[in-house]
Amino acid sequence: MNFELFSDRISHLVDSFKNTSAFAREVGVSESVVRRWRDGTSEPSRKNLEAIAKASGVNIEWLVLGTGSMTGAEAPQAAQDEAESIHDEYAFIPGYNIQVSAGHGTLAGSEEVSRKLAFRRKWLKFKGLNEKDLVVVFAKGDSMEPTISDNNTIMVDTSDKSPQDGRMYVIRVDGHLVVKRTSLVPGQGVLLISDNKDYPPHLVKFDGSNPDLEVVGRVVWVGKDY
Repeated sequence: MNFELFSDRISHLVDSFKNTSAFAREVGVSESVVRRWRDGTSEPSRKNLEAIAKASGVNIEWLVLGTGSMTGAEAPQAAQDEAESIHDEYAFIPGYNIQVSAGHGTLAGSEEVSRKLAFRRKWLKFKGLNEKDLVVVFAKGDSMEPTISDNNTIMVDTSDKSPQDGRMYVIRVDGHLVVKRTSLVPGQGVLLISDNKDYPPHLVKFDGSNPDLEVVGRVVWVGKDY
């Protein structure tokens, strides 16, 4: 059986119990939380990952990353040490169930953390990124094709709020979140440019005259399905 996706591993563990209620009770969470884990719209915290591994008797490395043996006779301290090792190597970036438009604009929606994605700390350091400044959201629409496709996951550096030529930013415009490439126009403002040439550029002025205009951050990573 293929357990490449975290949701697949969770589903397998839930199915090994009598029912979802029994699994939730053993882990110490509600059934609705377990359902969100199974459908991939939410991921457990470190505390809940440890509770799942303990309740199911599985290797926490397998649970988090899908690598190594699924089961192991680890002592509690060994399992804790392994969990700490994983968190030493990986930063878990918060994901929000927010759609950022790569089209004509979409409302932000909920701002509760719905999942966390693991990124190697060495990679973040190489890119000059601070994990505390990073968030993960969804792209919606086709205006940034082929760079960003509908439902792609994008990571945003919220510390970088100064548009530069040729870079992509998430920008709040009149209550909508959009992702666009920027080009500075001296004395006029900033052009918001779509990679899909079917969408014309849009000039905006970041001069304080529009209080509902804000650079949320720079797009630093795009997750694509192949």
